[in-house]
Amino acid sequence: MTRQLPKTMKALQLLGVDQLVMTELPIPEPQAGEVLIKTRASTICTSDLHDIRENPFGIALPKVLGHEGAGVVVKCGPGVTECSVGDRVATHPVVPCGNCTECHRGFGHLCVNMGHLGIDRNGTFAAYYVHRADRLRRLPSDLPFPLGALLEPVANCLQAIARAGDVRGREVLVVGDGPFGNIIARLATRAGAGRVLVAGREPFRLGMIPGAEIVNAPARRSADVAILAVSSPEAFSTCLSALRKRGRLVVFSLLNQPVPIDLFGLHIDEQEIVGCCNDEDRMDESLACLLDPKLSLSALITHEVPFENWADAFHLARDRHDIALKVALTFE
Repeated sequence: MTRQLPKTMKALQLLGVDQLVMTELPIPEPQAGEVLIKTRASTICTSDLHDIRENPFGIALPKVLGHEGAGVVVKCGPGVTECSVGDRVATHPVVPCGNCTECHRGFGHLCVNMGHLGIDRNGTFAAYYVHRADRLRRLPSDLPFPLGALLEPVANCLQAIARAGDVRGREVLVVGDGPFGNIIARLATRAGAGRVLVAGREPFRLGMIPGAEIVNAPARRSADVAILAVSSPEAFSTCLSALRKRGRLVVFSLLNQPVPIDLFGLHIDEQEIVGCCNDEDRMDESLACLLDPKLSLSALITHEVPFENWADAFHLARDRHDIALKVALTFE
């Protein structure tokens, strides 16, 4: 029997550019195939900071932001079979429609009618949130909720490795020292890369990437694979100039402005540039990575901040790259 829930909840709602506010909203009701989750942790993504600063995806406002969440199922809508009330779960924010051409091609992560927590529906920066039951995974009792909230970011980084191709024995350059660059570098090592190099600007963050060689100026034309893990045109140029013949550049991070490309050089060196957006149903592999002690992904979460102190959490994530990597909002 579902226990009595309160009628309202605290939530962080974006009202306009640079207007993120704490507000009181009705607790949502799960519809058919959906569950209501009591949030226990939600990590702050770089894209959340972009949404607050400039709203590049044109989110219809007001909207509750946040898409990296974990918590406890407290109510199930009709027809839910994937989980039960009381289950500890992490959620994947992308909701493919299942009916469009791309979904039928097996590319649900590129769905033309895609739903997404924090974009077209209210997200995880709230005491409760609703999500489709097939887009969650149950968490073991010993996996902390903040770590569980990394289910989707790790899945996305697994996609970056997949888009890089077979990296075994090869030289992989990761440009970007943020949470994604850190995860991608760890996963490249896991995938058997012969050499993993990371270029970045923040000594604290670079020092948190085990097994990687830190480089200030990557050697030209030595990398088999370069992965762009920071939203910077200069970083894109660094990646491209580091590629050897037949090298591949994976554009993982968002670039919303034009960048120059030497197509003549690309042509004569038979190089490739590939995009990487969301992931091809890598939730199960991501969960295995979260549980892998060799990857030690819990080390990425440098700060756990109570939800009521949300402004401090966003300050850390946005401005304190000298001490913070991944910041988690935690809920009682």
